[in-house]
Amino acid sequence: MEKAVRRRAAPEVRQADILTAALEEFSRHGFEGARMEDVARTAKVSKGTVYLYYPTKQALFEALVRRDIAPRVEMAAGFLKDYDGPIEPVLMRMVEMAAMAIEAGKLPVYPKLLIAEAGRFPELAAFYRREVVGKMLGALTVLFQRALDRGEISGISAEMAAHLFMAPVLKAMLWSLVFAGTEETPFPPLSYLQTHVRIFLKGLNHA
Repeated sequence: MEKAVRRRAAPEVRQADILTAALEEFSRHGFEGARMEDVARTAKVSKGTVYLYYPTKQALFEALVRRDIAPRVEMAAGFLKDYDGPIEPVLMRMVEMAAMAIEAGKLPVYPKLLIAEAGRFPELAAFYRREVVGKMLGALTVLFQRALDRGEISGISAEMAAHLFMAPVLKAMLWSLVFAGTEETPFPPLSYLQTHVRIFLKGLNHA
């Protein structure tokens, strides 16, 4: 019985090991430089086993995003779509969480990979745009539309408001990815993003 359980669990264990190895290789060598044989060696499986579960590097990238980012995006998007209270507290909470991740150095490798590789591998950017960025922008659009309908903000479309809100969050993230290692005094993402929310809402005639 015990051996049967181990046999059933083995494919899931192998897939987890392969994804962990792929993330390590992508982090070290980038998407283009990572090789499937190196992923297999790091995961301690055969190259054929890697191809059995993930026939391409694109499939590996997509599986990693679905493992590491998609569940958080789904949770956040679900909350935003259901939220119908004052807009400022929820926007402040969002930028606080973003700033905490930036300051803790826990930014995922995926945005960095996309910046480096999107020109050569547009399918990576298309997938990330659809599964991550698009879902967050969609949820934010719903949030801002409710605020518009309540008369809490005005003078803008909900979709444009979502894009404008996200822009400084992305700037803070990219700043950390590109410049953090060169700064004597780290750029303060929390105060920057909190200031952004206040000015942003004031500009929208926030009640």
